[in-house]
Amino acid sequence: MSESTHSIYKTEFLNGKYSLNEKTHLKDLERFVDYYNSHRYPTDLFGLTPLEVVNGKIPDKNHFKEKIQEARKNRVVVNQQFNDCKIAVGCNS
Repeated sequence: MSESTHSIYKTEFLNGKYSLNEKTHLKDLERFVDYYNSHRYPTDLFGLTPLEVVNGKIPDKNHFKEKIQEARKNRVVVNQQFNDCKIAVGCNS
């Protein structure tokens, strides 16, 4: 389990960056714990975060399907915001 979490920390969160000192490393770890528990949706929890499961929500595969459908609807808007809408096709001016 710890090896998997460490791999996620390196690949998804740090993404090739290094901590400059112990203080920034501890801040990065604190931010990662919040990300991992509250903002990351592992597939085996069917669209719930670990914190939601700890707080009593029951993983349900239908909930995950609803999240995917919702994400599909929002994908265009999210992509436009992420890319600052540099391509004029489909952008709202």
